[in-house]
Amino acid sequence: MENRAHAIIAVCFLVVFTVAGVLIFLWLSSGPSEPLAYRIVTSESVDGLEPQTTVKFKGLEVGHITNIQFDPRDRSRVIVDFHVRRDTYITHATYAVVSMQGLTGGKTLELKLGEGSNEPLQTSEKHPALIPLHEDMLAQLEATAQQDMQDLHAILDSTRQLLDTENREHISASIRQLDAATAKLDTIEAQLLPVTKQMPALLKSAQQSLDQSHALLANANRLAQEAREPVHKAGQVEDTIGHLGRKLDKQTAPDIDALSTSLTRTSRLLEQLIRELRAKPQSLIFGPPQPPPGPGEPGYHDNDQKDSGHE
Repeated sequence: MENRAHAIIAVCFLVVFTVAGVLIFLWLSSGPSEPLAYRIVTSESVDGLEPQTTVKFKGLEVGHITNIQFDPRDRSRVIVDFHVRRDTYITHATYAVVSMQGLTGGKTLELKLGEGSNEPLQTSEKHPALIPLHEDMLAQLEATAQQDMQDLHAILDSTRQLLDTENREHISASIRQLDAATAKLDTIEAQLLPVTKQMPALLKSAQQSLDQSHALLANANRLAQEAREPVHKAGQVEDTIGHLGRKLDKQTAPDIDALSTSLTRTSRLLEQLIRELRAKPQSLIFGPPQPPPGPGEPGYHDNDQKDSGHE
């Protein structure tokens, strides 16, 4: 009986151990901890990186570098392979930088998110997806410092050219002219100081003049109001005179026209009388000559016969 109980216990233990081993194997082979492979191909320096170097994202350790080698197709570039946990958020906008780890001087590979698509970056062990490597902060500062030094050298060269002998003389002359102008300004300020002291009195006088002008304007407005009534009466007188003129034109114009016609006729008669007196002045004594007899009048034939005898 005891041997049979020992056999049953051994069989149960073996079954439990086998099931646990299978579960552990399945968990290790297909669990969420299986890493994802990525690759960096760069021509930048990877100083400080080596296999097993930590890979971080958002300050958390998510993987490590598995291999570093030269690119067989281009020896000027370096290939860095690394693995990260499957739950690491890596997208098409992810990039890597080499950053310093604290005060120890060690380097880490840090993953960061840039601007771009937020879709997950698909990868595989045989064909790892490529992630670009950007310069870290120190490298950017170094490049910026070099550019600043070049700009500083350019500024110093320009300043050296600006401060040559001829330009220094011009600058000295300009400074002397500024000194002279400053002295003149001091003189002008001294001359204007009494005037500025008199400004309050002048302003007070101007205010008084302004008040007087306001009073004059008020009087002028009152006089204008008072002058409106005489002007209105003058307009009425003007209308009366115009009416009287029109009435005189209607009544006297016909008499003036008749008198003018009579004077014209009398003038013509006097002119005709003066011509006759000039031609025959004796008519003033003997009277005007008789006109020759006409046909049927006495003496008409006698005149015809005398005219025949003369012929």
